[in-house]
Amino acid sequence: MKSDDPRDKLRAALNHDHPDADRDLGAEYLAACREWYDAMASSDKAMADAARDAFEKGDEKSAELIAVVLPAAPRFHLS
Repeated sequence: MKSDDPRDKLRAALNHDHPDADRDLGAEYLAACREWYDAMASSDKAMADAARDAFEKGDEKSAELIAVVLPAAPRFHLS
């Protein structure tokens, strides 16, 4: 299921290149995040990367504001 919630978009941006199936996140969710990212235009990928960078620098609010412009992403099932 896809979501327009910026928090779901941000989580997908953070998890699209997760190296292996995390027990809590699940392989299906991580695969959906990879597919979501791979299907995006390069400009959207740049925005997803910017959101991730902001989050990793501790600015979660800016990261969510950036994520608003991203296409609908897999719904995060643990929230």
